[in-house]
Amino acid sequence: MELREVNPSQRLVIGCIAPYDEVSYLTPDPNGERIRRGAFRRSIEHRAAKVPLLRAHQTAMRYGMSRAFTEDAGGLIGEFVVYDGDPGDQLLEECRTGYLGAMSAGWLPLDARRGPDGVREVTEAKLVEASLLGLGAYDGASMLAVRSAERLDDLLAPFRARPDVNLEPIPPLTYRQH
Repeated sequence: MELREVNPSQRLVIGCIAPYDEVSYLTPDPNGERIRRGAFRRSIEHRAAKVPLLRAHQTAMRYGMSRAFTEDAGGLIGEFVVYDGDPGDQLLEECRTGYLGAMSAGWLPLDARRGPDGVREVTEAKLVEASLLGLGAYDGASMLAVRSAERLDDLLAPFRARPDVNLEPIPPLTYRQH
């Protein structure tokens, strides 16, 4: 669930909306949940260009629509075209700046089982929507790159280095009485 690329000129957002084989505990199942590779295969065969792009799983507004999906070793990668207009422009800017740096899939489980470690493993699911958000349910939900902007590492560099600050107490003030 990582936002991989944002291309404002093409109005294109690309990201991993469902990482495979990663356990999340931000789910209703107290034992955690893991999405298995291929869980969305049938769903994307039927809906590859019909999956809406939302913001934070809020269905009140659609910001775009899927263009294509691919699977790689890490998960399900979605490519989304963002609609023209102010809401779409704002969404692209929030992605470009890293405010919305994660992606997530809204889905309905069709088949699941318990893995050897007790984690619920989703083996088939119906993909309903994809969302852009600030924090994803899976650790892999982070932005990797922003195309047509600055690299994420460059943007985060000032925040990674601890500032050199003298935390010694400030010397007491001396008052003179006249």
